[in-house]
Amino acid sequence: MIPKIIHYSWFSNDPIPEHIQKFIEKWRVVLPDYEIVLWDGPKLKEIDNTFANEAVSQKKWAFASDFLRFYVVYHYGGIWFDSDIEVFKSFDQFLNNRLFVAREAGTHGYGKKERWLTAHCFGAEKGHPLIEDCLSFYTDRHFIRSANTEIPINFRYEMILAPQVMALMAKKYGYDDNGFIDRDELIEEGIHIYPSYFFDSPQYRSMKNVYSIHREAGGWRPNNNQLLNYKGTNPKKGRLLHEFKILFQKLMLKFNMALIRVR
Repeated sequence: MIPKIIHYSWFSNDPIPEHIQKFIEKWRVVLPDYEIVLWDGPKLKEIDNTFANEAVSQKKWAFASDFLRFYVVYHYGGIWFDSDIEVFKSFDQFLNNRLFVAREAGTHGYGKKERWLTAHCFGAEKGHPLIEDCLSFYTDRHFIRSANTEIPINFRYEMILAPQVMALMAKKYGYDDNGFIDRDELIEEGIHIYPSYFFDSPQYRSMKNVYSIHREAGGWRPNNNQLLNYKGTNPKKGRLLHEFKILFQKLMLKFNMALIRVR
């Protein structure tokens, strides 16, 4: 069983922005009997992981937290929230899973789309093998690949993202990363994969089955007004447009073409 522990991180010496503080306070309201654990810079330094240390040295906080999420959930069990997660309902129903996560709302790639997993919001029992596999990606790996500041940033740093790491590792247990699939699925090792609207974005659906929304890196947005706002049922017009894009992409894929990125 997954323990009632919520892990999150904040490494910067800057104060946590007000709108992020509001998200965290809402966690306490919606999940009053959950322990909430902050992982900060000193705690990360004690773990002493090369990848995370190098990411922090470049002030690439998100990449340091990519390592940390897998480390803390593997060693302690519980739920990981990015600091920009807004919670709407209790997570109690997910605690009987060995591991829960959802598909991301967005897809990646051209032609055959891939759908990554919500590394910003997932939970697992202590020592779960999928989390161990994800953690192994960061073992003996360097974040800084080159000291040459003249080359593109993608060549200077190891910039593969935690959602992709998680999706790639989950394929070992039967995960289908087909970008046109967004369904409930139970695979090996008690891994329960939920549709994207559970923990990522409603994508023009009713809020009925939405447990949390990823407000998409709100930690470095200048103000809360730029965050997406979902209330009640999203506009039908937007949903129809979204579904039309998906249908159009399927047709393009049939002819080995890809013109629109669905988001």
